[in-house]
Amino acid sequence: MAERLTAIPIPGLSPDNLGNYLASLGLLRVLSRRWPETRIAWRDEVLQVVGGPPMLDDLLDELVRIASERLWTPYVREWADAQKRSSDLAQKPKTSATSGVPFALWQGTAAEELLERFTAHVVVHGAGRSMNPILGKAGKIGQRDFAKGWGRAMDLLAPPKPSKQGKNETPERKQKREKREAEKFHAETTKKRAELKALLQGAPLSWLEKGLNAATWFCDANKIYNNGQSPFREGLISPWLMVLACEGIPFLAGSPSRRLGARARSSGAFPFVTKAAAPKRSGEKKRDSAELWAPLWERPMAASEVVTLFRRGRAELAGITVETPAAFASAVIGRGVDAGVVEFRRFVLGWTTAQDYVEPRFHGTVATPSTHSPTATALSKVLERITNLIEHRGFPRDDKRFAGLRGPIESALLDLAVAPDRPEAGIALLDAVVSALDRIDHSRGFREKRVQWKPLPVEWLSSLFASEAPGTEARLALALVSCFPKALPFTAFRFGVSWTLDGKVDGRVLPRRFEHTKVAPARWVWGPGELSRVLGAVLSRRLLEESKLDRPFGKFWRSCSLLPASAEHMDRWLVGDIDEPLLSAWLSRLALFDWTTHVPDAVRALAVPAAAPTPASLSPNGELVLVGLMQPLVDRRRLVVKGLSPDDLLSEERGARRPEAARALVTLLHSGNLDAALRFAASRFAMAGAHLATFDASWRTHDAARLVAALLFPLSRRERIILFERWLRPRRRPQGDDHVQDAHPR
Repeated sequence: MAERLTAIPIPGLSPDNLGNYLASLGLLRVLSRRWPETRIAWRDEVLQVVGGPPMLDDLLDELVRIASERLWTPYVREWADAQKRSSDLAQKPKTSATSGVPFALWQGTAAEELLERFTAHVVVHGAGRSMNPILGKAGKIGQRDFAKGWGRAMDLLAPPKPSKQGKNETPERKQKREKREAEKFHAETTKKRAELKALLQGAPLSWLEKGLNAATWFCDANKIYNNGQSPFREGLISPWLMVLACEGIPFLAGSPSRRLGARARSSGAFPFVTKAAAPKRSGEKKRDSAELWAPLWERPMAASEVVTLFRRGRAELAGITVETPAAFASAVIGRGVDAGVVEFRRFVLGWTTAQDYVEPRFHGTVATPSTHSPTATALSKVLERITNLIEHRGFPRDDKRFAGLRGPIESALLDLAVAPDRPEAGIALLDAVVSALDRIDHSRGFREKRVQWKPLPVEWLSSLFASEAPGTEARLALALVSCFPKALPFTAFRFGVSWTLDGKVDGRVLPRRFEHTKVAPARWVWGPGELSRVLGAVLSRRLLEESKLDRPFGKFWRSCSLLPASAEHMDRWLVGDIDEPLLSAWLSRLALFDWTTHVPDAVRALAVPAAAPTPASLSPNGELVLVGLMQPLVDRRRLVVKGLSPDDLLSEERGARRPEAARALVTLLHSGNLDAALRFAASRFAMAGAHLATFDASWRTHDAARLVAALLFPLSRRERIILFERWLRPRRRPQGDDHVQDAHPR
């Protein structure tokens, strides 16, 4: 029969507080001395003590006994003298490189039981040293000396000292004095035990103290300004929290392999510690010092297992140890974590206004992926590639001059990691990337750094719409971007980039890589102004680039991943019933994706029409009918018309469709000369054996630029055929002995 372990919930130590997290680790450390099989875990954000004390009362009695007998693990900064000598060396330019020597000498002679706590504070590498930002400068931040706070908390929890016996004290008075002291001891112990129980159970507390130097970990220990009659009120916390948090400090020591090497850094030497996120605005520069990504696990773990977890606490991205919050979040989402870890709590240490102290801020939870679905895998690739973009050596940094490019992207990336199922977070991340790339394109200094990035996996695209169907603007953008061939991606016209393939590995072509060249390429025609004119410039430039291709262009078009729009969407564009800024935003977002790969069914489903089109369902808009005639001469897609061509009416062998002819047609449309454009189109179709009907009336359009831009939005195959057949000259089809005129739908 399986053994049932007891579980004691501790709701008072909420993991949303950095100090409470350290106190949870300290509680495990303390209880393991009495009950070695003690384990802890978090279930529904509540700490669970498993397999240790039989009941909560036993847990309370043990902690009260330790406090009464002063059996806490000593927390004294024995290395204080070495730290002072190290600080003196660090302040002198000629000796700053040897600032780690005093620590190394002290470490070589220190007792073994002190080293675990010391290595949680300081890592000596070469002749230098790195200090854990969670513990400040080796246990001290400004005037906050954690050792002094621990000493005061221990004294407050200890029983009062007995009074001295008087010289002429009689036996009766001695007995009464000892009785009063015993009663006082019992009352104090009962009070402290009740306060401990209320603390662990999350009940209101009546005993709080100040001056425990714990504000770096506990938000409640900070001064509260504009409170009461005074300018501020001192922060108050329970002494129990301070001693338990100090008990958890040794877990912050990394493994020996992380502490060795001449290039060890605090963000790499100490487990789950990263640099601060990049600032979003100039006023936020150097606002934060570091971050701790605290792991939470659901499988109960003993103290020895927790030690192993923290010593192995290393996150990698593409084989490189992460040092930034964005890279850590990408590693968590992409690689997952073993040892039963289900999520990470992100705690940011921010400097106060005086730049002397740091205070913790809770910035959300990043959960490890529970499944490896295609969408989750695509999300991990998205985060990894965007992280590689902002950490590329050429990406602008916030050094002496504030650039403000990385901060918005990193902030949006972290928001998406916290809420991966929220489409708004994904859209905000794409907008931040587009904004940064636009600034790089328009700055000569940024372009000279030759920023590179890989396009995002198209599999992730469906998550941007959740369960809702894409709007008209998104459908039009999907149609436009997906219709560009692999040899000429829309990205090359939207951003000032050139592109290359990384090559092949085991016969598999790797994703392409875009690079912002020093000199902007001529094909980069995107800019301000009316969207219709910008899209017209894109079409004209694309036709010019098509003529430069070596191979027959039809092969490139057959390889594009088309997600066509409907005639209804096209009609709304032609009449101007469109949110053009939103359409422009969607075009920019979709330009970040890799359209050279196979488009999965989940993404193709975004372009599936609600009902099959019929001749009667299409709008009688004359401009829409014009698009149906002109578009086949421009977009190079196959046009299969029953009775005229079984394969492609405008095949390359017939020579009716050429990039040069398409450019001439677009020029006529740009000028507004629709009659000449119709005559030119009729001549090209006549070369293919399709004769169009003639009209005596002249053709006009209210916006020639909008009509030209409409040629970039591909229609579905069925709608193209229906619209084109309206232009065909009526033909006769034999039926038995009689001949009846058969007119195509008009």
